[in-house]
Amino acid sequence: MALLEVSDLSINIHGIRPLDGISFSVDKGEILGIVGESGSGKSLTALSVMGLLPLIGGKIDRGSVAFDGSDLTHMPEPELRKLRGKRIAFITQNPMTSLDPVMRVGAQIDQMGTLHLGLSPKDASARSIEIMEKLRIPEAATIYHHYPHQLSGGMKQRIVIAMALAADPDLIIADEPT
Repeated sequence: MALLEVSDLSINIHGIRPLDGISFSVDKGEILGIVGESGSGKSLTALSVMGLLPLIGGKIDRGSVAFDGSDLTHMPEPELRKLRGKRIAFITQNPMTSLDPVMRVGAQIDQMGTLHLGLSPKDASARSIEIMEKLRIPEAATIYHHYPHQLSGGMKQRIVIAMALAADPDLIIADEPT
């Protein structure tokens, strides 16, 4: 059984069908890249898998998205929230709008460890700094205390990647992480 199975996916946004008949699968440990021109539906596909289409006025018209044998297309929002971050992580395309501007970046990474792994604040902090170091963030212990506006765009992207890795998810969806 595939970790992620997208079958005949068609979505509707305000009466327009920008995606129709998308199918693919990803096995545990497998890497899949979806390549296409700007506007071809890569981000919409990612939002569909994450169950985030309603945020942009979209819905799945047809098909299914199954994760680890569970159909996400009919899963209630509270159950989806439990999966997001812990089992399925999402690296957004724009880190500038993904980070809370009034919260230190380390605390934002820590949230993943405390919320999804049940870590103490001290253990979450140590884990966050360790992940930042693995991502080759220079002076990770110092950057941990910075606010997003104090970082370059590339450094913000690494922080968003650190957030995705922090709960050790089974599946990572990266929407143009570079």
